[in-house]
Amino acid sequence: MNTTVVISGLNDILTRSYDALKGYQEAASNVSDTKLQKWLSDNANIRNKAINRLESEIKLLGGTPNDGSSFLGTLHRAWIDFKSSITEGDRVVLTECLRGEEYALEDYNRVLDEIPMAMSTTLMLKDQRQEIEESLKALRILETTLIVTEA
Repeated sequence: MNTTVVISGLNDILTRSYDALKGYQEAASNVSDTKLQKWLSDNANIRNKAINRLESEIKLLGGTPNDGSSFLGTLHRAWIDFKSSITEGDRVVLTECLRGEEYALEDYNRVLDEIPMAMSTTLMLKDQRQEIEESLKALRILETTLIVTEA
């Protein structure tokens, strides 16, 4: 096990988690659909817990956790804000959340598949990945109900 590689992979996931947390927090205050707003708030809390666990694991491995979101994440949130202001905001937010959750799953799968690590770290990542999978299922159901109410 190469600890430097493990820390790097965990920091990649940590940065994506910061991006998601900030995006969900911003979007929750800007959507009109109460179910979507609840999903956003709930998932901000889930990501915050994941961030805490990731930071602890990185420190335990002797690394320094990344301390914020990425430039691309910040740019993406600005794009969503702009796009939401000129279109149907809830639909844009929902679409971007779906995309973000799918990218998060890809990151988790990549790290789990490509980086050998301790079983405890693997289990933590698998638990977090499961939370994202469940969140994605709930979001897809929410998408269906949002489409029906818009019709």
